[in-house]
Amino acid sequence: MSTGPRPLEPVAATEDPGPELEAQALTDSGWPRSPSASAALTLLLLAALAAPAAMIAPARVWPLLALPTPLAGAAARLALDAAARGGRGGRVAGALAVTAGAGAGSAILVLCGAVLGSGQLGTLAGLTLAATLGALAAARLVRALEVRSRLASRRVYFAGSPQGLRELRRELYRNSEATVVGACRAWVSASPEAIAQAVRASGATVLLLDREATQCPQVVAAATAVQRDGVRVRDLLGYCESELGKVVLSELTPAWFLFQRTANDRPLAVVVGGVRRAAAVLSAAALLLLCAPLLAVLVVAIRLSSPGPAIFKQPRVGKDGKRFTLLKLRTMTVAEDDGAWASDQAHRITPLGRVLRRYRLDELPQLYNVLRGELALIGPRPEQVPIVQRLEHEIPFYALRHSVRPGLTGWAQVNLGYSGSLEGSRAKLARDLYYVKHRSLRLDLRILWMTLQAIFVEPR
Repeated sequence: MSTGPRPLEPVAATEDPGPELEAQALTDSGWPRSPSASAALTLLLLAALAAPAAMIAPARVWPLLALPTPLAGAAARLALDAAARGGRGGRVAGALAVTAGAGAGSAILVLCGAVLGSGQLGTLAGLTLAATLGALAAARLVRALEVRSRLASRRVYFAGSPQGLRELRRELYRNSEATVVGACRAWVSASPEAIAQAVRASGATVLLLDREATQCPQVVAAATAVQRDGVRVRDLLGYCESELGKVVLSELTPAWFLFQRTANDRPLAVVVGGVRRAAAVLSAAALLLLCAPLLAVLVVAIRLSSPGPAIFKQPRVGKDGKRFTLLKLRTMTVAEDDGAWASDQAHRITPLGRVLRRYRLDELPQLYNVLRGELALIGPRPEQVPIVQRLEHEIPFYALRHSVRPGLTGWAQVNLGYSGSLEGSRAKLARDLYYVKHRSLRLDLRILWMTLQAIFVEPR
């Protein structure tokens, strides 16, 4: 009986869910995802917000716009995202989203003008609102064009296992960046010509091969043939890393992480790590100082609302598998059971604790963990000791997430939220390992922005 990889049989192209994906993408966010378009439109938004105030205010107060303008821009973006996610009315919802964003951003600049004693508040309000409306409408239009062009150009044909196909469909639907138009499954044999013809008939622009497919001569021959026709051939692991911000656990090998570890040992990486750590400590100290009055109020409120200590302490696993004590504001009526998923204890959450969790206020004491060097601002979220022991036996490569310092927020956290099961932990590990390999200042800033969206925009 042969134990080698089985040949693959092409199947009919699946129904193209492009319109559904397009509608979902346009309600997910009103802002472009392309880095260049996003940066250009962010600068346009800031200019639209600041220009009216700079025109009206004397030159000596222009430096005072340095702080409120970015705050107004962030408020406009958050309002746009919140309205876009909640809207289901197509163009009407889009117009309302743009108006809400423009109103939120311009209100901050008008308030700033009132504080500065400007006598032209009406003019400032009108000009700022009009300019911001134009900038946000441009962002909304670019996002719509971006979605349509991506859906038209990223038509994916998959060759590989049924499990890989299911995971790919789920991820592409969630990201709204491409669509699966056909697949080959490992059931019965087929000739290279038949596979190539199925790919051409589907109109695919990308052919994805998982590890099993790359070991099948028929599929490799078909991939070589369609590549000459202009179809881009990619491996599943590389595609998911570059396009979806995750790794495919079933595609990983022990050698996958070797080269990245070597790069992290270089002198420049050590210097960058030191700068990153210093920035985290300074930021944590400043935030802890600013939040001290709020923390004092919350401690008193927790003690008055339910019996038990205000600060909850729990052992967690940190960098290199070392244990430390994580600090949180208590959100449950009794101490949480060690080793239990958070979702299994939802009935214990107090009314005040629900509010604290919704806005992540329960995690403010962890700024002290950052100062102690046990946490970073950005990194994989630390898990309980018993859960880690269980997952290291259940999930291959799970211990690799401990090669960096855990964080207050992370790539898996902002993409998936809390995990309450083995499958949820697998999904989060796919993002955590992506972060460990690709972490950078740009990715950290993106995670910080997505954290703000999760707090102020997305329901929890």
